[in-house]
Amino acid sequence: MKKLLKTISAKLGYQTEKKLILLMSDDWGSLRLKSKQSRERLKDLDVLGNNRFDQYDALETNQDLEELFNVLIKYKDYKGNHPIITAVTNLGNPDFKRIQASDFKNYEFETIAETYDRYQDSNRVLELIKQGQNKNIFVPELHGREHLKWNWWLEDLQNKNSNTRKAFEEEFFFLPPAKIQSNYRAYGAAFDVMNTKDETLNLETLKSSVTIFQELFSKTPNSFTPPAISFSNHLERRVSGEGIKYLDVPRFFKMPKPNGKTTLRFFILGKQKYGLRHLVRNTVFETNMSETNNGVEDCLKGIEEAFQLKQPAIISNHRASFVGRIDPKNREKGLRALDELLKQILKKWPEVEFISVKDL
Repeated sequence: MKKLLKTISAKLGYQTEKKLILLMSDDWGSLRLKSKQSRERLKDLDVLGNNRFDQYDALETNQDLEELFNVLIKYKDYKGNHPIITAVTNLGNPDFKRIQASDFKNYEFETIAETYDRYQDSNRVLELIKQGQNKNIFVPELHGREHLKWNWWLEDLQNKNSNTRKAFEEEFFFLPPAKIQSNYRAYGAAFDVMNTKDETLNLETLKSSVTIFQELFSKTPNSFTPPAISFSNHLERRVSGEGIKYLDVPRFFKMPKPNGKTTLRFFILGKQKYGLRHLVRNTVFETNMSETNNGVEDCLKGIEEAFQLKQPAIISNHRASFVGRIDPKNREKGLRALDELLKQILKKWPEVEFISVKDL
């Protein structure tokens, strides 16, 4: 049934004879784990989830980007293009000091430029991103401002005995839903809604993120990927007004409504609504899903299926595959896997083209 739906949506959507590779990697810029020691303290507080992000994911370092770029520049397609990481980027993080200074009454944020400056081993990341942008190997696109539903989080922080407040001491906000002691859902879905106030704040946050993106990268984002792929129709109708051309969406999605209900939506690659074309990822490359699987074979199968359906291979990935702040071996494994994937792609499909969103 799943394969049939893929085939039908491919026939109805964007098709091309070209073999295009678009690798979209989420969560760049966002804070997660502060350090290995902090992760152990969070474990002791019993506020971590049992997932690879809470094992490996953290702010990217200078070394992370340098080593990633070294892999990308090793390869070229037949047109001379290097592989491109479309870096789906958050533009801000909570300003923990100012929030605490307000006695948790006011929300304050810092831009990623300020976040990178606070971490000595990330103090050249913004410069490196711009270098990657100029070389067309690391191209930022929009993931919103924070990877955080900040107004829900702020409200829960006012309970000094909450798990949310305990995790705050480690600058951590990705609590699993089971650890949140309120009626709110997971904080990571930054554009989720439960009422009309959420819709208003979400639009303000989106506008703020676009402004920061333009200031840092000297361009308007081509695409917007809502964190945790959650957003309302109210926001969807207004995204193109910010100059954005593509909305990154799942094939099926239960869209939240401000009355607490949901609407089932079905998206097709390339179809247009509210002035936005839909991006629908159709294969996955995650290098740390298990100790024994580096994700390469699964990704190659997905690419082959996309090409058979005459669609671009839009690869879903996360920063957690390539970062080593918590565990350098995670970065090493991820980069080896990326190297193998790129080698196999060029061997199997010598006519392949590496693209970013703007090239679709």
